[in-house]
Amino acid sequence: MEKYEYDDTLKVLYKSTRKTPFFVDVPQMNYITYNGKGHPSGEDFQEACNSLFSLSYTIKFKIARLKGFDYKVNPLEVNWYLDKKEKSIDFTWKAMIMQPKFISKSDFYEALNISKQLGKDISYEKLKFESIHFGKCVQCFHLGDYNKMNDTMYKMQDFAKENNLDFDLYTHDIYLNDSRKTKTENLKSIMRIGIYEK
Repeated sequence: MEKYEYDDTLKVLYKSTRKTPFFVDVPQMNYITYNGKGHPSGEDFQEACNSLFSLSYTIKFKIARLKGFDYKVNPLEVNWYLDKKEKSIDFTWKAMIMQPKFISKSDFYEALNISKQLGKDISYEKLKFESIHFGKCVQCFHLGDYNKMNDTMYKMQDFAKENNLDFDLYTHDIYLNDSRKTKTENLKSIMRIGIYEK
């Protein structure tokens, strides 16, 4: 069985621990996605995590291994869109897990059918297979409390400003470990913001 590993580009995008902002170019890749609303502690976000990981593991064990491939399921990624009001914040987000290049849309649909046959309790109607090109971004590693991720975001925005670039106001975050099993000070995340020429 062939062990699928990250190439040099993906190592930078998914394994970098560089704590100072730098530029990356994120190529077009395939993701299983789930669009939702609400605070990350809410039911919709928890259902997104459950559905995305459940289906991704079905693809790994029931489809990819039959093709002769083995790999580690990729981490959870979230595009955050925050509407800051006077007394509250409305969360809208796209949660996703990137799929290896040899996994196709037909594999995704096959995994949905397998999951239904197995009686898995996931949100079938909200899961999609999408090809997304995020393009040019600023990236930075964040260690520790998720509540302090804004500090890292501001560093990334300042870096974009120093290079005379416009940027997204909110982040694309990649969560490298499980917050339920990890001490707060050891939480690891990779953060990105899209950048654009003025």
